[in-house]
Amino acid sequence: MSENESKHHHGHSHSHSHSHHHSHGAIIGRMRFAFLLNLGFAIVELVGGIMTNSMAILSDALHDFGDALAMIIAITMEKVSHKTSDQHFSYGYRRFSTLGAIITGVILILGSVFILIEAAPRLIHPQQPHANGMLILAFFGVAVNGYAAFRVSKGTSLNERMLMWHMIEDIAGWVLVLIGAIVMKFFDVPQVDAGLAIALSLWILYNVFRNLKEAMKVFLMATPKGASVEEVNAEIKSLDLVEGVHHAHLWSLDGENHVMSVHVVLKSSARIEDMQVVKLKIKDLVKKYGIIEATIETEIDGVGCLDPEHR
Repeated sequence: MSENESKHHHGHSHSHSHSHHHSHGAIIGRMRFAFLLNLGFAIVELVGGIMTNSMAILSDALHDFGDALAMIIAITMEKVSHKTSDQHFSYGYRRFSTLGAIITGVILILGSVFILIEAAPRLIHPQQPHANGMLILAFFGVAVNGYAAFRVSKGTSLNERMLMWHMIEDIAGWVLVLIGAIVMKFFDVPQVDAGLAIALSLWILYNVFRNLKEAMKVFLMATPKGASVEEVNAEIKSLDLVEGVHHAHLWSLDGENHVMSVHVVLKSSARIEDMQVVKLKIKDLVKKYGIIEATIETEIDGVGCLDPEHR
């Protein structure tokens, strides 16, 4: 192992273990709490939907059971994502959290499409449910899911943000059930429930696709938000002894922790010991962009790049 590789390996294992372990328990705790709350209330919904003869509540119960399944997947992926790097995954397992977000998003899409399919016929052939029972369940639904969403909203990972949309979807769903129940209590317009359910599903699909797009960008190694290659290159060029920058690549492991590789050209007056000094300055400089790994190759001005065709 070369000196540079040794320093790189040491920096990786030493700089990330503390922050990872510090937040890991809190993340898993929030996600587990949301799962238990969601699963428990889904059972209540199932019983309540049968008792009130409400297809809207039964559909929401089925959707919540789907949410619970998605949360199990998300929690499992989040646990795996905090494993340290090994010979199989040299950058660690962080991207498993993003995989969990993608799977959760797909389940959300399937659930919303199912609600659309179920709600559309009810516009033509409506059924009047028991509005009083729906009102009681709706109040509990807003309170329970609202508290769960508040807990999960403290997270910043793609996985937790996708789970938060599960909770927001449930809150909005119960608000619509509440509105629909009030309207149907005083007016004979059961079509209102189906119409609101369709509007909710379309709104959720829009937001899930937006989050899913962000998760897919991570998988496709797109440049992460808040870390422009041009901006990072400009800051590196501003350092003493730096003549130019090329072959700069920037991607993200999980939407929060980013990786960079770059060739840095030093002025012809630079000495061998200056290379290490410049590398340390660059590694410290790029931390503010969320870059946790920076692989830097130094070259001397006037000497050709060893990899001129690199893209």
